[in-house]
Amino acid sequence: MKRRLLFLAALCLFAGLAYAQNRKINGKVTAAESGETLVGVTVLLQGTNQGTVTDVNGEFSLSVPQTQTAIVFSYLGFEQLTVGLSEEDYYEIKLEESRLVLDEITVVAGGIQRARREQGYSATKVTAEELTISKPVSIAAGLTAKVPGLQINAITSGVNPNYRLVLRGNRSLTGNNQALIVVDNAIVSSDILNNINPEDIEEIQVLSGASGATLYGSEASNGVLLVTTKKGKAGKPVIRFSQTLTAQQVSFFPKLQDRFGAGSTADAQIYKPEENQQYGPPFDGSIRNLGYPLENGDQETVVYSPVNDRYDFWETGIQNQSDLSISFGDEKSTTYISGQYLGATGTTPGDKYNRFSARLNGSRKILSNLDINYSANYVQNNYDITSQTGYVYNDLLNIPANVPVLKYKDWRNNPYAAPDGWFNPWYWNPYWIADNFRQDTKNSYLTGKVEIKYAPAPWVYLLYRGAISERYYQNKSWSPKVTYSEYSQSEVGRTNQPGSVSDSHYNVSRVNHDFQAGFNKKLQDFSLNLILGYSYNGYRSKQTEVGASALLIPELYNIRNRVGEASVPTTSGNLNANWDQKYINLGLWGDFLIGYKNYLFLHVTGRNDYTSLLKKENRSYFYPSADVSFVVTDAIDALKNSSSVNYLKVRGALSRTGNVNLDPYDTEPTFSSSTGYTKGTYLSQSGTLVSDDLKAEITSGWEVGTEFKLFNRADGQINYYSTSTTGQAVLAGISPSSGFPNYLINTGEVTNQGLETALHITPVRTKNWTLIVGGNYTYNKNKLVTLFDNDNPNDRISINGSSVIYAQEGYELNQIVVSDYARDDQGRVIVDVNTGYPSKATENQIIGNTSPKHRLGLDLSLRWKDFTLTGLFEYRGGFYAAAIDLGNTIDFSGASARSAYYNRERFVFPNSSYLDPSSGKYVENTNITVSDGGSGFWTSGAYNRGIYSNYVFQGDYWKWREISLTYQVPKKALQSLGAIQAASISLQGRNLFLWASSDNEYTDPDYSANDNNAIGVSTLSQTPPSRYFGGSISLTF
Repeated sequence: MKRRLLFLAALCLFAGLAYAQNRKINGKVTAAESGETLVGVTVLLQGTNQGTVTDVNGEFSLSVPQTQTAIVFSYLGFEQLTVGLSEEDYYEIKLEESRLVLDEITVVAGGIQRARREQGYSATKVTAEELTISKPVSIAAGLTAKVPGLQINAITSGVNPNYRLVLRGNRSLTGNNQALIVVDNAIVSSDILNNINPEDIEEIQVLSGASGATLYGSEASNGVLLVTTKKGKAGKPVIRFSQTLTAQQVSFFPKLQDRFGAGSTADAQIYKPEENQQYGPPFDGSIRNLGYPLENGDQETVVYSPVNDRYDFWETGIQNQSDLSISFGDEKSTTYISGQYLGATGTTPGDKYNRFSARLNGSRKILSNLDINYSANYVQNNYDITSQTGYVYNDLLNIPANVPVLKYKDWRNNPYAAPDGWFNPWYWNPYWIADNFRQDTKNSYLTGKVEIKYAPAPWVYLLYRGAISERYYQNKSWSPKVTYSEYSQSEVGRTNQPGSVSDSHYNVSRVNHDFQAGFNKKLQDFSLNLILGYSYNGYRSKQTEVGASALLIPELYNIRNRVGEASVPTTSGNLNANWDQKYINLGLWGDFLIGYKNYLFLHVTGRNDYTSLLKKENRSYFYPSADVSFVVTDAIDALKNSSSVNYLKVRGALSRTGNVNLDPYDTEPTFSSSTGYTKGTYLSQSGTLVSDDLKAEITSGWEVGTEFKLFNRADGQINYYSTSTTGQAVLAGISPSSGFPNYLINTGEVTNQGLETALHITPVRTKNWTLIVGGNYTYNKNKLVTLFDNDNPNDRISINGSSVIYAQEGYELNQIVVSDYARDDQGRVIVDVNTGYPSKATENQIIGNTSPKHRLGLDLSLRWKDFTLTGLFEYRGGFYAAAIDLGNTIDFSGASARSAYYNRERFVFPNSSYLDPSSGKYVENTNITVSDGGSGFWTSGAYNRGIYSNYVFQGDYWKWREISLTYQVPKKALQSLGAIQAASISLQGRNLFLWASSDNEYTDPDYSANDNNAIGVSTLSQTPPSRYFGGSISLTF
């Protein structure tokens, strides 16, 4: 860590600026046709990369050397304009709309700058404004529903939500499948994305296919998010400050019944004051005892009527975010410095979070042909949250609707709220759980990069880039030691709890070194560009964890305060919580682009990787790609200068990539420490036999697409793609006589086929009004074609060890496979002719897959003078979701709405049939009722709770993702304030409303408890889904 800090400190030495004798010019940029103010226009000193951008009023200020003769104005959708400098100090600039709107220069993989016309593959750009319009605290939240092909799932909704990002479906059965994250051309771990300050982002390029794999290696085979952070601009210092206040509220809660109170007697509604189950008599407004008497004889009483406390228990979280940045530079140097502080409370009582980040980005022109760029970013976040969200959620759902939960918040001074006095002997007061089951977590993220570029001749350059990415994690978790009174133990039946504490430390680091040599030549009608490169990627992770499973002294959470030996969190007795892993990837690659008359381009790449993850014989693997781009509007004379077809490009790409989805040492026999019955320690060998010929997985794919602009009002793209991944690294069953239960081999094929479209239309654009409407649509079919080389069509494997999500041969990936009712040939549930109870199928059934086939994002932006209103809606359809433990819990407790659908009376099981003994055929059941419509049925594992298909629901939904209303304070109103150059005030909201399927009574189907491939299953360990709304103010000095 010290070496890395010294490395970053050395970068800061390049931040010194040497100002020349300059003069200052000012001006304003507008659209020639509409007179609309243009915000974010790039203003550069001709012949340099030094300059500035126009502010929210379209104005700019620039320091210009006395020798400078011209400045260049460029803006997406408008013709570039070069303006000669005179003695004037103020310039009114009017830009004409361009028919080459998609011909911008953009950054592609490896930091290479290319024109959009040269790209033969799909790439989507998200600007800083689009990303941060609703003031999200994470980049992933700001990207949701804005990029075709990108699926983002929320993993939690706590004080710092986590997300999973997948492009074009899952390719690997056992790999991570998430997109590679690259920040300023340096690979970083995916968890860093959730901690980067969104206000630091300049733009994000999303490469949906494998086009980035050549420059970034096999990790890029699942697509790439190229994150470019803000840089300094030449001119006087620009200081920006913003303050955002956001409220977080629970947006979706399970549907609960509020008609029946405590009771558990089968086929009878008898009130039990100590019962958590809610199968008692209907609420009647009477006064009833609650729980057992206290040891002194006091008895708590409550009104036997429902209250809203189970909903009101969840608090309104507050996020308070402060952002500050300064940007400055001259013709040789630029510097950008920023800082952010975010403080947040969550919806779970007592949960807190804070994050501090600091960034330094800079550049320096050492010589006319020698440039250096550097960056450093440090982020620290701290969690103080409950370690048992599942306990809180579970125990809350096991409280009858008439219990006034909110009055038990002060459990220290309320005897009925403390463990000894809680009304129910099997569960705890959720406030007490939130206060006593805690964890403190600290994460420190450090990233840094230095890039040196030397051009010995105009047609050649040499580049070195070195980067580090490091995370240090430390966590302390504890649970209380609870010693009940003799009365509570003997009369109530409570059991003492030993308490526990654990400490863990985790460190992961990456070191990247890249070397490039680039050559470019212009030969008459042809342009040639060749890049050769070498890359080194070193990775190391290390974890140490130790704990105490029983405490000696209550409320002293120290490992030394233990009864017995220190423990290590185990899995089946193996001490797997401590490890030290390393691996290295090396790559040699080439990138060649040839262009003809600037409208036809052929791009080919090749890369050979060497990885320590595979055995020596198979560590080397090669993969090529090729793509073609053809700008039709430049090639066909009749379309040149067309007023209807302003821009039209068609393209196609072929790719082949290798990927290794293994952990370090997976291919070697390893030993792990285990504990035996004598409390000694012994070594046990891995239970996996590895194929001697294990190789990299191979993904082959192709895509075709088009990009267009019509009538200077509509622009968009259409892409169709197909991929096939073979040689999956899968654990297969093997004969026990081999001495191993599993055999790791290459087998199976997974395919993805899909369509991606995006379209934006500007029907109104005047000086005072601008209306832009648009959207993006994605269709993806993800299928396991084959699994093992045999004739068994029912082959399936669990996805990431899930007991619910499987990959089944011949089906789409991520199938929910669970227990279901036995059904006749018409799909009706077969019931017992005597009891009316449904019967269970002998085998688990395939219900449906959890990956949406259809995703649609619809967005709108309306500007009137200084006001701008934006909105974003999303639809996901064609998938299922499951909430098994949540649904199971509320059926057991009797809190679920479905458990009261039939008024707790006997009922005919819907859509059922029975075997008619006289005919031997199944006939529709219209009159045979279940023997018990109360707890006897709804808590039964045989008839209800053990049938997991009851808790699977259609996942389709519409969601109002974002809304914002922004007011830009007019320049004239700020003149009296002197230093303030621009100001804006905005209101915004995210995840405001959800329109879900009628059979979804449990949770937001967007949420998933797993951060791996087994998406689509929600659990009690998650906090309920949230909505966000707030306001912000931004000032520019």
